[in-house]
Amino acid sequence: MRAYPHPPRKYIDISKLITDSWRLVWRHKFLWFFGLFAGGSASFGGWSGNFSTGGDSQQNNNSGRTDRTAQEFSNWINAHLTLIFIMVAAVIAIILLLWLWSIICRGAVIGSVRDTRQGGSISFGSAFARGRESFGRLFLFDLFLFFLSLCLIIIIAASVLFLIFLAMVAGKVGWALLSLLGLWSLTFLIFGLAYLACCTFWFVPWVFLGIIVNFAARSVILEGNRPIAAFRRIWRIVMDNLSQTLLVFLVSLGLSIGASIAITIGVGLTAIPAGIAWFFAYSANWNLASIVIASSLTLIPLVAIILAAAVMNTYFTTFWTITYDKLAGHESSDERFPRQSATSSPLQPPHLPTGK
Repeated sequence: MRAYPHPPRKYIDISKLITDSWRLVWRHKFLWFFGLFAGGSASFGGWSGNFSTGGDSQQNNNSGRTDRTAQEFSNWINAHLTLIFIMVAAVIAIILLLWLWSIICRGAVIGSVRDTRQGGSISFGSAFARGRESFGRLFLFDLFLFFLSLCLIIIIAASVLFLIFLAMVAGKVGWALLSLLGLWSLTFLIFGLAYLACCTFWFVPWVFLGIIVNFAARSVILEGNRPIAAFRRIWRIVMDNLSQTLLVFLVSLGLSIGASIAITIGVGLTAIPAGIAWFFAYSANWNLASIVIASSLTLIPLVAIILAAAVMNTYFTTFWTITYDKLAGHESSDERFPRQSATSSPLQPPHLPTGK
């Protein structure tokens, strides 16, 4: 295992970190292309509702209609089974390709930030080469996280099933013990998380884990460490610079909230012409010309969303990469106080010539 010196405590000038990150992102706009795929996640939620009306006859009619719909749906699936398999395989293939491409893009942005901070010149080609260079290491890192999460899910599911099995075997006494155990666990979890959240935001588990994984990925890309070695190194760095890491995280959180609000307002303003155009298209009974105009105007907010996502991902990837380099000792830490001049002392004024 590669030996590293014990990282000293660092001081980071937050205002300088923010401005340096923005200057780098604005100067090298080609990184936005890689930044678009380098990070970010989206969650999709669904809404469902149950509607029922009174009357047995109505319920019987609804039941019969539901049975016919289910039968028709089953027949359609059986008739188009090959098409369904092809569509599912295509979706899985697209997801895998996007994941592999995101690995290259993460390595491209993080490696390019390191290169330009060390005085090197970067280009689209050099950034892509950086992504290809770190692809294998980051691929193994993502697989390590995936299998680790999968093992945790399996262990939790097996524990729950084992408790249910014991309760079913033991009968009423087992169910009573299981209920008490579940109530105690829920109470402990609620009060424990509430206590930790009130004491300090740092010890919320997902925040701590997110920072560790964030830095570990940079250790894998920039230092060539394996996953376990990367986590061990990052643990030392974060524990030795706990206050600075927490401060950087809170600043990053505030910047992301402010940027999200600004982007939402900006995209909403760009979507106003499209909304007006679609209203006129509806009033004109969906005239072809009005539909074309409305569709063209709809592209403006879509392009704005894509551009904003690319800039935000690139900025925060740069922000955390510079932070990691400073905490890990690859860059000199910022000075907390300006240095005093060598010719003067803070306690004594400089010597002034006196006239005769």
